[in-house]
Amino acid sequence: MAHEIVNITALELVGEHRVLFTFDDGARRERDLFPLLTGPVFEKIRTEPVEFRRALIDPELGVLCWPNGVDIDAELLRYDDLWDEAVSLAHTA
Repeated sequence: MAHEIVNITALELVGEHRVLFTFDDGARRERDLFPLLTGPVFEKIRTEPVEFRRALIDPELGVLCWPNGVDIDAELLRYDDLWDEAVSLAHTA
């Protein structure tokens, strides 16, 4: 299924690994990011709360990112089918 390209316009940290996102199409989604924070690139983000809280929006790309350069695509965070697939794949990895 094709999805419209979206950008994250706002984020609010609402829990240990939970973020409330607002997108430029007006949608809002709250996501628990913990299932996607796998692999060495996410190690500090996953295990150190201060690192997780450094999350920000890349002003050029409209994606979730951290200062270490890792990012998560806005469409994955916006669309439930993409989110569900990514979480499912993360559990089987």
